[in-house]
Amino acid sequence: MLKERKRLVKKLDALCRQILLKRDVCYENLFCCISCRKFLPINVGQVGHYISRRYESLRWDLRNINLQCAHCNKWLSGNLVEYRKSLVAKYGEKEIEKLETLYKESPHYSVFDLQQLVKEYQGILTDTQIIVKTILQGESE
Repeated sequence: MLKERKRLVKKLDALCRQILLKRDVCYENLFCCISCRKFLPINVGQVGHYISRRYESLRWDLRNINLQCAHCNKWLSGNLVEYRKSLVAKYGEKEIEKLETLYKESPHYSVFDLQQLVKEYQGILTDTQIIVKTILQGESE
């Protein structure tokens, strides 16, 4: 059971990264760092968590994870003041305040819960790929 749980956690981490690589691309394989707002190649983007990934209640919450540059994510420990400003601009103050209280409700996901999240995120990834493909086809016409 523990091996299955670890496998699912790794799978969810990978799915979230794939979703971010599709969601956060802004122009010709560039992304904008959520914290410093610099444009960089998508392949150097790092998955940055506003609230630490050690809190499972938010580890895979797509509002809590965004692409960041290495400088902000590692060297500035997330550059959280600027990260928060960008999240507020993206989702609104009330939504971020909700996010900031959710981490205290850190549930322990069961294997079944993780399996359900994997299914949900596989669907999101498929939908995101379809949307991106449609946008790119529209640009080439």
